[in-house]
Amino acid sequence: MDHAPRILLFGAGSIGAVYLYQLQRAGCQVTAVCRSNYEAVRQNGFTLLSKRFGNVQFRPDQVVRSAAECPEDITYDFVFIATKSFPGSTPSLSDLIRPAVRGRPRTAIVLAQNGIAIEDEVAQAYPDNPLLSCAVYLPATQTAQGVIEYPEMLNLLEIGTFPSTAPASHKAAATRLAELMIAGGGQAEVHDDIQIARWGKIMLNCAWSPTCALSMSTDADFCNSSSPYSYELVWSIMKEIIGLAKKMGVPNVDEKVAEQKLAIGKRRAETRQGRETSMVQDVKQGRLFEVEAIVGNTARLGRQWGVDMPLTDMLYALLKARFDAMVREQNGEITH
Repeated sequence: MDHAPRILLFGAGSIGAVYLYQLQRAGCQVTAVCRSNYEAVRQNGFTLLSKRFGNVQFRPDQVVRSAAECPEDITYDFVFIATKSFPGSTPSLSDLIRPAVRGRPRTAIVLAQNGIAIEDEVAQAYPDNPLLSCAVYLPATQTAQGVIEYPEMLNLLEIGTFPSTAPASHKAAATRLAELMIAGGGQAEVHDDIQIARWGKIMLNCAWSPTCALSMSTDADFCNSSSPYSYELVWSIMKEIIGLAKKMGVPNVDEKVAEQKLAIGKRRAETRQGRETSMVQDVKQGRLFEVEAIVGNTARLGRQWGVDMPLTDMLYALLKARFDAMVREQNGEITH
């Protein structure tokens, strides 16, 4: 590049804000699309309370409410999407980022979002752009608008192209993004097939997020509430996902990987230093949560491939009912 890398960060919540800071540390010019926290960030920037980076204050190079407010003459090297994933929503994610991507095939689109089977819509809308899919491990929370608490050292962005057979120029974009994240003080890995990493992450998300959200617990509190029953429930959900991955031919999604994921919750339970999953945070704050991307898509794939997944189906039914109730509340259809 003959200029400082230009990044459009779409979604500057807890995860997005930490990545914004890392990218600026790597020398990038970052424009942040802030929605619910726009006024706070525009006036005061971000406050990051972090074990990894210390306590720092910083500002995006530019703050906008939407991609439509971005200057038309700027070509972004990356449009980094750190919003929650809501497949099938209107307007679609593709439409929301269109002003920043239209007619610029070298702009790489980065999906740093939870879930599985979430890439097709963007891939179809922008077939010529590099599309990078990522699994994120970064336990941060926005405790107030523009205030981010990040109490652990864990910081890993797993990156790969979608599809895995993408051309070399797309794979080069994945390598470049990893280099920037590392230069900014984080960790990043480029994978030949990112779907393997995504399936490893969905074992964690699909088992922990729903159980913690429905019980309104941290992962440690959930584990300690009814051990061994709590562990057995999480483990059984993970085994259902292992069975689905095996049926679909996704390699390296096995009990060894599940044990590594479960160990994170076990360590937190033993030290009583639990973390609220993003889904718990959403429910507590009355925000819509990623029921379809994390649980719904998993349950539907199970039925599509003929894999019996009764626990995953149950979690989806309960979460979807809670999600719909929140929608009715937000629309004023439910009064208390």
